[in-house]
Amino acid sequence: MRGTVLLPEKVADEGIDLLKKLDYEVRFGRGLDKETLIEDLQGCIAVIIRVARIDEEVFERCPDLKVVAKHGAGYDSIDITAARELGRRVVFAPTANSLSVAEHTMALILACAKKLNLMGSEYSKGNYQIKDKILANEISGKVLGLIGLGRIGNMVARMAHFGFGMNIIAFDPYLPKNKKIEGVTIVESREELLKTSDFISIHIPVTNETKKSIGADELKMMKKSAYLINVARGNVVDEKALIESLQKGDIAGAGLDVTDPEPATADNPLFRLKNVIITPHCAAASEEAMARMVTDSVRGIDDVLNGRIPEFPVV
Repeated sequence: MRGTVLLPEKVADEGIDLLKKLDYEVRFGRGLDKETLIEDLQGCIAVIIRVARIDEEVFERCPDLKVVAKHGAGYDSIDITAARELGRRVVFAPTANSLSVAEHTMALILACAKKLNLMGSEYSKGNYQIKDKILANEISGKVLGLIGLGRIGNMVARMAHFGFGMNIIAFDPYLPKNKKIEGVTIVESREELLKTSDFISIHIPVTNETKKSIGADELKMMKKSAYLINVARGNVVDEKALIESLQKGDIAGAGLDVTDPEPATADNPLFRLKNVIITPHCAAASEEAMARMVTDSVRGIDDVLNGRIPEFPVV
């Protein structure tokens, strides 16, 4: 055996099979609390994580740990500074789930436009006539504003424009100047996007700058008929402000795959709002994406441990 790799969370069988094929021992974790994770990591040279947190203490108390692989694109649950200072490597799988997340974004946009939450809820109560009292909307010809135009944002833009006839505008301060993307109009300010979009979809990572960057002021800029879609991270949005905005009818609704905190507690008002579609951070969890994420993670680990340059390094 070439060493032990910890799997503290469920992953697709393809990843387990690949680890064994590459002659690694697989250890399955017993839980995600810090002490259990540290105990399970003893003697392990690598770990593949989904939502588990790897902080400085975990690195320090697990001297055998050489590589942390993030099963997906967002690695905010890993202390990258500590990894760099302690000489540990971190890899991730930034492209593996892009298609699945983009499709989920479109599903949320359509669910909001067609008012599926309200329609299903009322119909289950015997209110068949809800279809005449509340009308759905078409998305063709509507303006979709994308905050962030990375891999997922680009996929959403193509699906929405070429597949559904939506008009796409985007704001991304990190795009190269004069960047042109077919079917997308780049706007100069986030304010312009907020004020003119019928649907606003967030595709940015969590940083000190972006944390709660969509708050009460930003929500007030939106049209009353507009919907907010968030498949990125829950704490990019000020959830308290969003709930107030939805309850008062300041915006038409929201499609959310993420919350703050996560998982959401049972008493979260978002669960009781009929103008909200909420899913349990499952946008990336298609069968196909789950297989790609874990196999990309395994290949990253194997590259590092064999002295090769991984395709997707973080540090």
